[in-house]
Amino acid sequence: MAETSVDQGGRNIWKVVRVAPENREVNSVYLEGSDEKFAARKAGQFASIMVMRPEGWSEAHPFTISGAPEDALLRLTIKKEGAFTSSVPDWKPGTQVKCTGPLGVFCRDIDSRPVIVMMAGGVGVTPFLSVLRHFAHIKAANRVTLFWGNKTLEDAFALDELGEMTRGLDLTVVHCLSREEDVQARFQPSFPRVLYEKGRLSADIFQRHGVGRDAAFYLCGPPPMMEAAVKELGPLGVEPSAVNQEKFSYAAPAR
Repeated sequence: MAETSVDQGGRNIWKVVRVAPENREVNSVYLEGSDEKFAARKAGQFASIMVMRPEGWSEAHPFTISGAPEDALLRLTIKKEGAFTSSVPDWKPGTQVKCTGPLGVFCRDIDSRPVIVMMAGGVGVTPFLSVLRHFAHIKAANRVTLFWGNKTLEDAFALDELGEMTRGLDLTVVHCLSREEDVQARFQPSFPRVLYEKGRLSADIFQRHGVGRDAAFYLCGPPPMMEAAVKELGPLGVEPSAVNQEKFSYAAPAR
């Protein structure tokens, strides 16, 4: 890995290797750098980044590290939400990025949970992609069900990768699509553990897919979606305090 410089403030400087589109609104940024703290990161953590511009460093923004901790490059998957995030596709190889982190404890100890229920709304899936990519590296035996809510399947991404993961891991993926009529037309017999439901995450959907109160629950997405999902877990006997939550919404820049 190439060496990176450190600015006078002692904060690590990384460089953009490439920006890859995931769909029309989401891009993954791959960063190259050297930092012992990030080398020891855990799946599901995030970084706060600043980008070098002609006028100097930008304001700081937090983004989940969507790649596995084992990956050599730091991968951030970012949805266009404002001026900063909409500029991501224009970042050129070699652009300097100042990273602070890794931060967060959302998925702490998830490796030790034998039965896991992940619930994601939109780009809130990124910490779960980090965990699943980590599980693929270590050939984990955890039983995982990922419920992923989107308006349509076109709003999702990494679909081929997730499908392959259902073959190598004890993983079931349930796409909950609120604005598609014939969701079952999406089903592919070659991926029998990638399933489709019409509507938002609900108690009925959870029950149909065997969710029990003894699982470890992880929830990440826009605040309204998270509030609704926690309520829908109530009929299954799952207390709100039993749900690990990470809000995933565009926040005001750190000052």
